[in-house]
Amino acid sequence: MSRSATGMTLAGLGLAAVLLISINALSGRLLGGDTIDLTDQHLYTLSDGTKTILGKIDEPVTLKLFYSKQLGEQVPSFGVYAQRVRELLQEYAARAHGRIDLHILDPEPYSEVEDQATAAGLQGVPLDEGGEQVYFGLAGSNSTDDKQTIAFFQPERERFLEYDLTKLIQQLAFPKKKVIGLVSSLALDGDPMARMQGQPTQSQVVLDQLRQGFDVRDIGVGFDKVPADVDLLMIVQPQKLPAKTEYAVDQFVMNGGHALVFADPNAEFAQAHPSMMSPPGGPPSAASFDRLLHAWGVELVPGKIVGDRLAARKVNAGTGTHVQAAEYLAWLNLKGDAINHDDPITGQLGQLNFATAGALQPVQGAKTKLEWLVRSSAQSELIDVARVQGLPDVLGLLAAFKPTGERYVLAARITGPADTAFPDGKPVEPEAAKPGDPPKPDEPPKSAADPNEIKTAKEPINVIVVADSDLLDDRFWVQVQDFFGQRAATPTANNADFVQNAIDSLAGTGDLIGLRSRGSAVRPFTVVDQLQRQAEDSYRAKEKELQDKLREAQSKLVELRTSKGPDGKDVPLSAEQQQSINDLSATIIQTRSQLRQVQLALRQDIDRLKEALVGFDLVLVPVVLAVMALIIGLVRGQRRKRRAQAA
Repeated sequence: MSRSATGMTLAGLGLAAVLLISINALSGRLLGGDTIDLTDQHLYTLSDGTKTILGKIDEPVTLKLFYSKQLGEQVPSFGVYAQRVRELLQEYAARAHGRIDLHILDPEPYSEVEDQATAAGLQGVPLDEGGEQVYFGLAGSNSTDDKQTIAFFQPERERFLEYDLTKLIQQLAFPKKKVIGLVSSLALDGDPMARMQGQPTQSQVVLDQLRQGFDVRDIGVGFDKVPADVDLLMIVQPQKLPAKTEYAVDQFVMNGGHALVFADPNAEFAQAHPSMMSPPGGPPSAASFDRLLHAWGVELVPGKIVGDRLAARKVNAGTGTHVQAAEYLAWLNLKGDAINHDDPITGQLGQLNFATAGALQPVQGAKTKLEWLVRSSAQSELIDVARVQGLPDVLGLLAAFKPTGERYVLAARITGPADTAFPDGKPVEPEAAKPGDPPKPDEPPKSAADPNEIKTAKEPINVIVVADSDLLDDRFWVQVQDFFGQRAATPTANNADFVQNAIDSLAGTGDLIGLRSRGSAVRPFTVVDQLQRQAEDSYRAKEKELQDKLREAQSKLVELRTSKGPDGKDVPLSAEQQQSINDLSATIIQTRSQLRQVQLALRQDIDRLKEALVGFDLVLVPVVLAVMALIIGLVRGQRRKRRAQAA
């Protein structure tokens, strides 16, 4: 860091310390017990969803917070976190008007309270080599002995605290869960081959989180009728489903059922985990669900994925020793106006990670309405699927990029009137060939009249279609670590929030939608990112120009040094040729120097912006807060004077 930056930082820290002490001294006198939540997503204000759930509680809920004071004494950061948990739970209890019975307990070693914590399934963590364990978890129960726990309040999930607490209370207050019928050709529950061999296997985190609030039931891919107790369908990467299964899905939707569909033109999950296909080694990685999608008024652009220059994620590209960070057009980090903030499903999401996603478009003449939920930027193009399969040429895609100016829809809600995809009736399964029979030629599928068939939807359909299945893959959106034998998931994008919000919306249980989305993952520096992207564009263009010049000079240099006569012997260089070699060598040195200067200029522009942002955060923000506190204090003082005069 430069001296000016260091000096500004130290001055800012000093000023911030003085202002912090002043604000703390004034806050009690001027603000009383009021709080001001200036966070972008209001993380410290109870959401409307929480208030609604607390207001609906009919049966009493008992909550026991087990917190070892010894943990806070030895690790002060846990003491601060525990104070926030305790205060938030006390506010929950106050707003529930007696329907939440809150107990705060200290499970001292070898005490009866520790036995209660262990019996409740809380996670004990050793604090030292003595073996004594400390606890920081929550156990809840209701009048029918249903139990829910937070085994340990992990610091990594602090920004999701309100969601975790409200979800636990909702599960106890309303224990009956909606049933999701899972239809998937991807083994989201873990490697089936490993499971058959008795080896441990893990589900995708999205599925684990869904099961906390819903009864997720895998109904296979070969059913001929959706079970009667299924509330909605979650269809993931449908590939060559039997006609009878497609007909069952069609009739479910025609009868008023809702569906969430992930149809991907290039499922990287299938390519990365071939043994986790259902069945293993199944069909190619492209979804095949065109018949039903077309009946619902939407289609997936065949054989294409969306490349987006503005949303592209950085990966290591290149070969051999020349590896560099480059933006992979097919892996997208979508945020800002790429997410529809007018729809409750996506309204409060911060960012989503997609991988080799397709493009959705309405069918010409469709009676349904397509409302986009996620879309690309205008700096996008459609790329042939073949170019991203296997080992994609990241740099080649970037060099050949030509934006069309069109914003492609990646996820959409489909609503409105619709007709069945099977107007000729229920499909008839072909007879199975008997052993020894010669193979029969392919015949067109046959149909038979079904007196119970619903030809036209009984009510407007409500289906959500996502042109990507890889957003469900852990590796694209979440970091999973082992925490003393338990999985600790730290999201880096709102992929799971998007899926759960969509399910909540379709199932009619939307109180948690605005709540879970408040726990944003990474807060990106969008201005810095934009400046860096512009600088890299300029650098890349200049780099190509200089490298072309470098290659040309080196080629001429080699040609001059290896010139031979008619007899194949080396020809002595003339003075003019020697001068040309000297000039070319100087050109090469100068070109390499210019390349380094371009890189230095790029770094300096970014460093200057970051220094300005540091100054803003350390100096201007505390000043603004102090001014706000003083203004509020003066206004309140004037009000008190007027009330005193009126009395």
